[in-house]
Amino acid sequence: MGRTTLVEHDVPVEMRDGTVLRADVWRTADGPPSPAVLFRTPYGKAQLGLATLTPAQCVERGYAAVVQDTRGRFASEGDWAPLDWHQEGPDGYDTVEWTAEQPWCDGKVAMAGTSYQAIVQWLAAVEKPPHLRAIAPAMSTSADFDAEQLGGALRLDHLTSWLGLTALEWVQRRAAAGDPVEGSIVAEVVRLLTAPDMSLRRWPLASILDFEGFPGRLRDIFAGRVATMAAYPLADVDVPTFSVGGWYDVFSFGTIELHRALCAQDPSGDRHELVVGPWVHSGQLPQVQGELNTGLYGSAAGAGLAGLHLDFFDRHLRGSGDEPAEDPAGTVRYFLLGEDNWHRTTSWPPPEAVDSEWYLAGPDDIDGTGRLLTAAPEVAPGHDEFTYDPEDPVPSHGGRVLQLGRLTAGPLNQSHLESRPDVLCYTSAPLTGPLDVVGRQRLRLRFGTDAPATAVVAKLTDVHPDGRSLLVAEASLRLDADGDTPADGPHVAELLLGDTAWRFAPGHRLRVHVTSSNFPHLDRHPNVPGPIGQADHSRPARQSVWYGGGYQSVLRLQTLPARSGKETA
Repeated sequence: MGRTTLVEHDVPVEMRDGTVLRADVWRTADGPPSPAVLFRTPYGKAQLGLATLTPAQCVERGYAAVVQDTRGRFASEGDWAPLDWHQEGPDGYDTVEWTAEQPWCDGKVAMAGTSYQAIVQWLAAVEKPPHLRAIAPAMSTSADFDAEQLGGALRLDHLTSWLGLTALEWVQRRAAAGDPVEGSIVAEVVRLLTAPDMSLRRWPLASILDFEGFPGRLRDIFAGRVATMAAYPLADVDVPTFSVGGWYDVFSFGTIELHRALCAQDPSGDRHELVVGPWVHSGQLPQVQGELNTGLYGSAAGAGLAGLHLDFFDRHLRGSGDEPAEDPAGTVRYFLLGEDNWHRTTSWPPPEAVDSEWYLAGPDDIDGTGRLLTAAPEVAPGHDEFTYDPEDPVPSHGGRVLQLGRLTAGPLNQSHLESRPDVLCYTSAPLTGPLDVVGRQRLRLRFGTDAPATAVVAKLTDVHPDGRSLLVAEASLRLDADGDTPADGPHVAELLLGDTAWRFAPGHRLRVHVTSSNFPHLDRHPNVPGPIGQADHSRPARQSVWYGGGYQSVLRLQTLPARSGKETA
């Protein structure tokens, strides 16, 4: 027999400062008090439709669900400024405690949601609301982990497209209040959202969205007055966590590192669970990602993601509160692309993962292209060169990008980019058997430049027999070169390619490609020194990748031994 669901709209929830936020409350029409799941969103509570977990699924499982507009958004009162994180923690605390006090709640509250809705969970958890029993943040990060992933670069398209949407709402609110902004400002906001390339090529970047009164100016971000990402004192998080990420999510590294940090500090590390699928950053998680159809198990529905959330909540809101995951196979679930199946492990990276080194080498006499070898080349030092011109950057194509602007995320073919003269490629021989690259991947380059400061961008791709070069992982690093390549040899550039689980099939080849730009996903380094976003001009730079002798450039992979098949989830 089904449940009768009652939905109460725009229920007032008063914060400690008297501001009233409004929420929709989903619950059964009758029955005893139940645990509740709280979603807090700046995107409109009426539009909440997540593949991870929905309010309707919560009610069907016997939970109440509270979906709240965050401060200053849609039906909620107060002022909201983009990237102003300080109020979200206290508002989350107050809403958790309000929920616990309602007659339809049994006093146990969890939180769920994706992206911004995940970040506000961490901010609430560090406030330690007494009735918060668990959180389920999907696709989130923190300031420190985000900075480590980016290597000093700025997610330019991500940031400006997100701020552009908030600027459009700011324009609308000003007009509704009888204080309309100038038509030229409206035109610039629309242009940024619909045809952003010209705006994003502007020097200096600080001039973008530089409107008096707009609360999300890039100028304030570059000056350190506004943080693009929230920081959390993780030592204050003492509730179980269920984290969800995707291999092509912009916050992939942060999601995994937050999970690892919680496990490291918690004696009951099995209270923290992690699911990483083949997904890009999105509320909808279908089986088609980029150019790949990952099969029936590759979607959120195929993975049973909502059920996994609710099983987790059952353990911690209906059990003792400290119950571990029931399956001894491990608290980490990950999707292996290429095999297109789920696996379980006790930690990330999997304990059985082993280090594997592949060495960049110069061209041979056969096809004249760079090589990727399993042993260090026993040759004298050599190098390959390219010219990086910030006025002609390598276009972004796939990868861990936000699909809010004009970019497309996921595993896309890179071969058209690899034909450019400013992209160097190093390719392995065809594999004789499958290779499972599972874990954290890094690249150590010996890199030379004639610029006083520059950037390095690298990608790991899977080269198919038909010539397609599908993107697996990517990295960036801003390099303060301090002049020409030093006398004691080229610079050491340590690039974090991040985490993946990818099967390279027999007959396929591994490829590393190296360049200095990935625009507009990342800001263009102008090849001149100075704080990010402040340069008013650029210059070309002559770059070099070194190998051989004492200057080895090395791809460091984590790989799995041949599987028995027993680990499949």
